[in-house]
Amino acid sequence: MSRKKGRVLYVDDEEINLVNFRETLSDEFEIFLAGSGKEAMALLAREGEMALVVSDQRMPGMSGIELLTEVREMYPDTIRMIISAYTEIHELIEAINKAEVYRYFVKPWKEDQLRFSIGNAVGTYALGQEIKQFVEQGRKQMAERMRSLEGEKR
Repeated sequence: MSRKKGRVLYVDDEEINLVNFRETLSDEFEIFLAGSGKEAMALLAREGEMALVVSDQRMPGMSGIELLTEVREMYPDTIRMIISAYTEIHELIEAINKAEVYRYFVKPWKEDQLRFSIGNAVGTYALGQEIKQFVEQGRKQMAERMRSLEGEKR
């Protein structure tokens, strides 16, 4: 039984980071890359919801927090992470409060920690999707049963 790879979007304005991310994780996940927040939003519009969006914090045009806040609004089930070379506390708090990030990584990332956290995030997303399907099936079955009972009363 083959397991579907989780879809992960990584956004960073530095090409070397995009290459390293893809090389590190493409065996385990379906990796999408974008060089800016604007490019990421266009990619999401084209490709649809991702299990996880990981973004650099400081990028020209749109910060990682701004991007992940938009992602949260458009795709609330998508898990969000920030990777940054900077550790200012106000950015960390803003990432948690506005973008509701799952994890904040400091560059350079440690490969084993990154791989583990991304695996957990993708697993959390997949579990959430399964629960949503299960609840929806339950609703449909309940509605069918109610219609059936209404028919029996008549």
